[in-house]
Amino acid sequence: MGLESDKPRPNEVERSEMVNEEMVYFIFQMDLDVQLQRALNYEAYEFAQGVRAKRQRVDEALSVMMQRKVQNVSSEAASAAMDSSELAAEGLGLRAKMQQAVEEERYSDAARIRDMLADLERRAKRAEALAAEFKPSRVPRAFRLGQRVKHRKFGYRGLVVGWDAQCCESDEWAEAVGVASLPRGSKQPFYQLLVDVRDWSFDYTLPPVAYVAEDFLWAPEQGGPEGMEALQGAQSRSQDAEGSTAAASSSSSSSSAAGKSQEGPKTGEPMSWVERFGEGPFRHPYEYMLFLGRDARGDYLPCKQLRDRYNVQRRDVWAPGDDGTEDDDGEGDDKPDIFPRI
Repeated sequence: MGLESDKPRPNEVERSEMVNEEMVYFIFQMDLDVQLQRALNYEAYEFAQGVRAKRQRVDEALSVMMQRKVQNVSSEAASAAMDSSELAAEGLGLRAKMQQAVEEERYSDAARIRDMLADLERRAKRAEALAAEFKPSRVPRAFRLGQRVKHRKFGYRGLVVGWDAQCCESDEWAEAVGVASLPRGSKQPFYQLLVDVRDWSFDYTLPPVAYVAEDFLWAPEQGGPEGMEALQGAQSRSQDAEGSTAAASSSSSSSSAAGKSQEGPKTGEPMSWVERFGEGPFRHPYEYMLFLGRDARGDYLPCKQLRDRYNVQRRDVWAPGDDGTEDDDGEGDDKPDIFPRI
C-alpha cells in the first residue's frame, strides 16, 4: 500500500477499499446517468442503449459488493435488506410473466403465477420490516452528509459522504482498527469519510477514504473536548453505570454537560467549523463530484444524487446577518450563501 510500504501508517488504519469501491461505483452511476440523459435529449438511441448496458454492469457490480457487506455483518436485518431488493426484482419478473400468460390466454399458468406473487409479497413485507433498522436513512446518528469532522484519536479532517447502520467491513479490518474495544463496539453508525489529502500520505492505489465509527468522530457544534478524553470518559461512565444506579445517574448528568454544544461568538448558534478552524477549503479528488460547494458554516452541500441515496433533504445555511428573506433591494432571495471552490 503506497509507494514506500505495504503497511499503512497508524493514523491511516481506517483506510477502506470497500468504501472507496462503493464511492467509485456511485460516481460511475452518476456519470452514466448524465450520459444517458444527454443521448436521449439528442435522440441518439443506439448510444443510449450502450450507456444503459454499462449502467446495468455497474449496478450488478455494486450489488455484488453490497452482498459482501451483508456477509460481513451477518445480521438478520442486514440479510433482510438484501432479500428485500432481490424480492422486488423477482416480483417484477413474475408480473411480466403473468401478463404474458394472460395475453396468450394461458389462464392456468397466470393463476399459478398469481399465487406465487401473493406468496412473494408476504415474504417481501416481512423482509422490509426486518430491513428497516438496517437502512441508513432510519439510523439515529450524530453527523450529517457534508459535515466536516475531525478524528478524535488521529486528528485528521474528514467530510461525511455516507454511513452504515453498523460496521460492514471485514473481520480483519475491524480487528486492525480495534472496533471491539470501542464503547459501542460494531453496533453503531460507521461513517464513510473523504479524508483531507493533506492529512494522509499519498497512495497511488487508493484515494484517502476512511470508514470510521461514530465514537471516533467530533465536530465543533458538538462542543466538549475533541480528543480521546471524551471517548475515555464515555467508557468510564459506562463502567460506572454497570456498578450502581447512582453512578449511572451521575454519569448521565456529566455526559449531558460534556456534550452541550458550544455557541459561536457572534451568532448564538452552535459553533461552526468556520468559527473554530477558519474558512480554509477541504481538499479531496472526489469532493467536486459529490458536493455543490460550501455553506456559510464551512460544511459542504451534497449533490441531489447523494441526498437521494440517503433520503435526506437539502440543508441550506445562510451567512451571519442574512436569513435569505430580504436583499438590499428589499426583494427575497431564495439562494443560500455558497462559497466557490478554491
